[in-house]
Amino acid sequence: MKRRLLVAASLLMVATVAGVAVWDLRPKPSASGPNSNRSDYILENFELTALDEKGKESFSVKAPHLQRDPGGKSLTLRLPQFSFPDKDGGRWLATSNTAWVAQKGVEVRLIDKVEMLGPPSPKGERTRFSTVGLQIFPKLNQAKSADPVTISRADSILHGTGLFADMQTHHIQLLANVKGRYAPPRP
Repeated sequence: MKRRLLVAASLLMVATVAGVAVWDLRPKPSASGPNSNRSDYILENFELTALDEKGKESFSVKAPHLQRDPGGKSLTLRLPQFSFPDKDGGRWLATSNTAWVAQKGVEVRLIDKVEMLGPPSPKGERTRFSTVGLQIFPKLNQAKSADPVTISRADSILHGTGLFADMQTHHIQLLANVKGRYAPPRP
């Protein structure tokens, strides 16, 4: 009987010590209050023009919703309509379901149902490409994607995986698995 009492007392003491240890190891609430993922601000139905360090237009965007992260480092947009200038005064137009813009506008990520339309050529033809994700670097005048891409211009269509586009020279390159249908140029 004495032995049972000793085992029970030992188990009770181990359980008490374990309970105190667990209590001490629990996460402590921060002194500044609960952390909120609330935005710094939200804009509805807005138009914005971002400028580079020299005061020249980097890009313009129009969208029904913009939300800035709490640290003020990036923007998230819904249904954006972007416009990127080229050196000849033309404009690259881009849309997507959502977008993310990095701090200082150094990168724009277009996400889901991305469509981009290049400036018109001297003949009036425009290059159009569509994909599910596209990164645009306004300072470098470049666009990149690792996803499947479809490029069309006039009656020609190219499909491939991965894309690199120089938005100043209008040079567009598909990186892998390229298939195409070329149509002769119209007179």
